[in-house]
Amino acid sequence: MLWTIAAGARMYKPFNWRRSGLTENQGVSDGDIGKGGDVKSAAGERAADSRSSAVSNLVLVVSKAGTVTSVPNSPESELNGRKLVGSSIDDLLSAAMAGWVRERIKRTLRSRDVQSAEFENAAENQQFECIFVATGRDSVLFVARDISARVSADSKVQTLAYVDSVTGLPNREYLIEKMTPLLNDLLLKEGRAAVMCFDIDQVDLHGRVSGARKADAIMKELGERIREGLRRVNDPDPVDNERYSVAARIDYRQFGVVLPDIGGGADAEAVTSRLTESMEQPIRIGSSEVRVTVRAGIALFPQDGTDTETLFANAMTAMEDARRHHVDSHKLHSGTVRMRALERKDLEVELRTALERKEFDLNFLPIVDASTRSTVSAEALLRWPSALFGSKSIQRVVTLAEHTGLIVPIGEWVIRSSCAQLRAWQDAGHAGLRVAINVSVQEFSRASLAEKIAAAICDNGLSPEKIDLEITEHMLFRDAMKGFEACSALKDIGVGIILDDFGTGACSIAHLSRSPVDAIKIDNGFVTHVASSEEDRNACGAMVAMGHELGMRVIAEGVETEEQAELLQSRGCDLLQGFLFCKPLACSEFDAYLAEHGPQQGKAL
Repeated sequence: MLWTIAAGARMYKPFNWRRSGLTENQGVSDGDIGKGGDVKSAAGERAADSRSSAVSNLVLVVSKAGTVTSVPNSPESELNGRKLVGSSIDDLLSAAMAGWVRERIKRTLRSRDVQSAEFENAAENQQFECIFVATGRDSVLFVARDISARVSADSKVQTLAYVDSVTGLPNREYLIEKMTPLLNDLLLKEGRAAVMCFDIDQVDLHGRVSGARKADAIMKELGERIREGLRRVNDPDPVDNERYSVAARIDYRQFGVVLPDIGGGADAEAVTSRLTESMEQPIRIGSSEVRVTVRAGIALFPQDGTDTETLFANAMTAMEDARRHHVDSHKLHSGTVRMRALERKDLEVELRTALERKEFDLNFLPIVDASTRSTVSAEALLRWPSALFGSKSIQRVVTLAEHTGLIVPIGEWVIRSSCAQLRAWQDAGHAGLRVAINVSVQEFSRASLAEKIAAAICDNGLSPEKIDLEITEHMLFRDAMKGFEACSALKDIGVGIILDDFGTGACSIAHLSRSPVDAIKIDNGFVTHVASSEEDRNACGAMVAMGHELGMRVIAEGVETEEQAELLQSRGCDLLQGFLFCKPLACSEFDAYLAEHGPQQGKAL
């Protein structure tokens, strides 16, 4: 990474996906890069070049010929036993760095401008910030500072924010970020591009049967096949950014690809077919061989959209179309897809109308003590008006609500209604009952969430300790990058935080241990086969042990049989939830359920 200062203005290159050594064409190889210095040096010198020594700072006045004429504020300074004053930079630095410094000195004396550049040796993870200032007709102040530690720290932060740890590919955020400048360039140049979304059908099945590690191994192999099937994939060069492809893992079982400089729909389909065929080849995992089915959707720029959000949404819609029809491996965004977009617009109107008319309702699913089987908490579940959405899948309506932003006012209604219902149950004698409320990504990312929850609690005269908010691992990961701002704000008002679907996301144990999470909820994918799969039993046991070590309660969701409940209880699970106890109930039905199975003195959340 190199940058220059001319008349005081810095020009930075964007985040490099793959660091590629010296990034300015100076004819320097990584192995030749020098590491000059003054007082502080690393323990021991490298045998390959006794002149090279790791340094923190180097300040010299150097003549045009490369001779050190003075060392500001320290005329007696030495390097490796050699006095600096009177020495040549050829004696102090390796040949490669000395040549690079000489060229910079010449530029500075010619232009009389401040010159600044970063000198990088990616092979040894070293980087120096160098500044050149003309101090006379034939002299230049040369300052070198080792910034390797800072660059390394920045790189780690970028990796956490943009890299999927399983496949090594960028994540959804990186893909969307890279699409914006690419589309802007293509608009100016009247170019074309394709956005492709790939869905892997059997990953969930393999993960539930054989464990998350097998699912991860499958996705890692598929990511590598995508990498191998694309030209210059994730190339960091911004000068030619319309000629390289971007590939990313955009969800648990989905990949996204941006293909620039495409001729048209036929070319995009050809690439999609090639990638799909490659991914559907048998995958060797240990001693077994597995196959997956891939469905893809394609959106073309500019005919299917000229902005990132529209293109990405259209590619996803086309992918869902391919999944539903099970005929073609991929679908182009077409006229029929546009008709469904009109249908989505109608659904949006219906959602708004239902919200205004207060036509939504809540169902509740109990969370019970694993030992006593008494109800500890009730999870609030949004119920859509069946007259409007009875034939539509819940996930489809939720997705639409998220895309349109309606999920925020709907979520606010859920919070207020749940608190009001809890107040009614407590007045009816169930003082120990809690309520758990699911929070969407959009709600969680808003600074006003804590204020809205606090207002609902206050309006209903509730104790904040009786309210739990359920968030996903992805949401916790994003909050961890911001220093747990949202979680901390919620904890400040006294509500509990439950990590939902635990074991399927990307949140690290390090993030979890530093978070203010109170309880984890084991994903039902592990619970379903806990009685028949030793791997799933061990996985559940490990999650329970880890949760307890971190001071958290552990809930298992999706419990459907007594055998599952007993196994989970024997493994130390604190709380259980699932159809074994009851299915989601309307408020009036839940009243009757509480009369028989209401809160007792058991394990609280």
